[in-house]
Amino acid sequence: MTKLDSINQTRTEDKKNKKRTALTFIVSVCALFVIIYFNLSIGSSRIALDDFKDYFLTHSDSKQTFLIHNVRMPRMLAGLLIGGALGLAGLLMQAMTRNPLASPQIFGVNSGASFVIVFITMIMPALSTYATILAFIGAFIGGLTVYALSGSTRGMTPVKLALAGMAIHLFFSSLTQGIILLNEDATSTVMFWLVGSLSSVTWTQVLGITPWLIIAFICTVLISKQLTIMELGEDLATSLGQNVKLMRVMIGILVIVLAGTSVSIAGPIGFVGLIVPHIVKYYIKTDYRFMVPLTMIIGANLLLLSDVLSRLIAFPFESPVGIVTSFIGAFYFLAITIKGVKRL
Repeated sequence: MTKLDSINQTRTEDKKNKKRTALTFIVSVCALFVIIYFNLSIGSSRIALDDFKDYFLTHSDSKQTFLIHNVRMPRMLAGLLIGGALGLAGLLMQAMTRNPLASPQIFGVNSGASFVIVFITMIMPALSTYATILAFIGAFIGGLTVYALSGSTRGMTPVKLALAGMAIHLFFSSLTQGIILLNEDATSTVMFWLVGSLSSVTWTQVLGITPWLIIAFICTVLISKQLTIMELGEDLATSLGQNVKLMRVMIGILVIVLAGTSVSIAGPIGFVGLIVPHIVKYYIKTDYRFMVPLTMIIGANLLLLSDVLSRLIAFPFESPVGIVTSFIGAFYFLAITIKGVKRL
């Protein structure tokens, strides 16, 4: 093959990749609008298209418009933001550790927030008004502890991070389980929250997390080029002028903010941060300028769709959305495992 043929082949592959990326974005965005509609309309009370017209255009007062505004809209927006945030947190974790199985859960964020919520509910119910803020603080403490123990600025390795994360996760989880076992009054609300649920999200909670998540989204987009360089390896990234230690600190803070705010109002929803980056990397390999926004879109799609399915499992009653995401995640990785075995 001549040099000219090689150049032409490279250009052809680049064009195919660009078309594939554009098509992926178009399909994902279209799917997002469809899923948003189903998320708003499906439930114990069916919302028709005319009800949406009344809500958005005529602003009429009715039972359906009340339901849309006070229940469905905050729940949908929470799923939109939290799905994107958890997917992005997983992508950042995998970029920082260069481990395809890394997720926000091993960062101690989920277990830290869960411990605080259970402690407040069971031991100090007087603080339940500040549950969201305190859960975020618990998530921040859990993530910061893992980051400090793993030696973030002095030779942090994926193994150190995984070991520190698992230790903190087990520590907080044991405390949480101990409180539940020692209190016979453990309510179903706590158990529902520990699995992960969007059913009780309010406008106040949505408005409380929105500024934090938007800032984190913008910061992640701004460092997307540096994330692409980090994908080349620590030594090569350093030789290209990348401050790897500073990037790790920034990524760690972003993961804590993204996952911590999400867990503080919806509970430790599993597998979203693990599945979504794998789906995105199937279509876009290493360019984080496109991977970051696509991760947010697909993360929102996955969580909103899971929320719809959670309402249909035991209709007209609801199931925690965390059960659905875990079920999807289990089958997804089982399919990957079977596919990998067949290749051997």
